[in-house]
Amino acid sequence: MSITNAITVCASSSITAKAASDAWAENTAAIEAIGVNNDRRRAMLIGQCAHESAKFRTRFENLNYSAVGLWRTFKRHFKSEAEVELFHRQPEKIANRVYAGRMGNGNSASGDGWRYRGRGFLQLTGRNNYMLYGGLIGVNLGAEPDRAAEVEQCWLIAAHFVARTRRSGQTLLQWADIPNAEMVTLGINGGKHGLVDRKVQTGRAFAALTGQATTAEWQSLLLNAGFEPGPIDGLDGPKTRAAMAAAEARFGVSGEALLEKLRAIT
Repeated sequence: MSITNAITVCASSSITAKAASDAWAENTAAIEAIGVNNDRRRAMLIGQCAHESAKFRTRFENLNYSAVGLWRTFKRHFKSEAEVELFHRQPEKIANRVYAGRMGNGNSASGDGWRYRGRGFLQLTGRNNYMLYGGLIGVNLGAEPDRAAEVEQCWLIAAHFVARTRRSGQTLLQWADIPNAEMVTLGINGGKHGLVDRKVQTGRAFAALTGQATTAEWQSLLLNAGFEPGPIDGLDGPKTRAAMAAAEARFGVSGEALLEKLRAIT
């Protein structure tokens, strides 16, 4: 099993998979040195980045909000719904408003909001973060912010982020070792948005790296095939075991053969 396989099973296409896996290969030593140095950690980084980047399709924040979407997402940055109408489908204007005066950015007239908008697999945002992570990877992202969206830099920035970010006294890499996808997700997202998909993508990556499917992946595959494993929580409970038994009975296979059958359905 390999990193290439792990990235490929989480990618949207062979093209995005190749770009992401080639970039990892070029930076393997640096990624390992940062601390992404075992299969749990590798799978977590790949799975979380796959989710955040729409399976490695995008490395730029989409700020093309409608007035309705903008009010729902960034309401606190506007005085009224009437004002939001003036920003409808204007990404640069939106960025300069919603990111003004925070994360080291200047006011809306400075253009920093747009200049330092989200880029990379984990959406690096704000002048302070561009300066910090640029220093860590040896690239002047303050002067060349678009370089944060280069695939090679995406992996390095993401690796540094999960190595530095802490939740409840542990780094995200340490939470990956347990593994605890909820705590990793809280560190990246601030909440648990997309938690199920993050677990599934991480599970796929881990299976590709080790040949072992995680419980979360089994649950997702069983659910997709029409069985009832209960919530996709990574716990091998009675509902999951009953769903697996039902799948074995229906398809007449078990173990790796059943896993491949369920993956083919997906």
